[in-house]
Amino acid sequence: MEDEVIIDLFWNRSEAAISETKKKYSSYLVTIANNILQDKQDAEECENDTYMHTWKSIPVLHPENLKAYLSKIIRNISISRLRSKLAKKRGGDTIITSYDELAECIPDKSMNESIDTNILKEILNDFLKDIPKEKRIIFMKRYWFSYSVSEISKQMGRNEKYITNNLYVLRKKLKKVLERRGYYE
Repeated sequence: MEDEVIIDLFWNRSEAAISETKKKYSSYLVTIANNILQDKQDAEECENDTYMHTWKSIPVLHPENLKAYLSKIIRNISISRLRSKLAKKRGGDTIITSYDELAECIPDKSMNESIDTNILKEILNDFLKDIPKEKRIIFMKRYWFSYSVSEISKQMGRNEKYITNNLYVLRKKLKKVLERRGYYE
């Protein structure tokens, strides 16, 4: 079923919207959540929470890209759940490492109130358009889909050092782009 039809089902408050969304995107959404949480049961709960959030939000919003909209929701729900789990454990987790890496080059909003999220999103999109496809894939797999370096290495047929070095160089380039745009003093 086409995304526009699914969105119309949400708009018309048809329960078929959730079943059609699940049919089309379940494995995709569970993969994202599982990459973040490393727990299949939690990932499935996040998937269900995503459908509920979507049910509540679509009458207000009309997403242009349903897949991207759903992936953003499940990422946020999964990260929130992970933070909650880690706070309870008082331990660390390797998934958080990717967010810490990215935090090195993206300024903290609490430190710089002048950061406009929409402008930052635009800068990130431009940055991704300007880098070669392979590097863009590596960047997205690590910082959007939360794959580990070893998983990316296996998927792309490259060694881990190659992936690690590319991620380091990309973070430095992103920081320079942000510096040119005035996000650092």
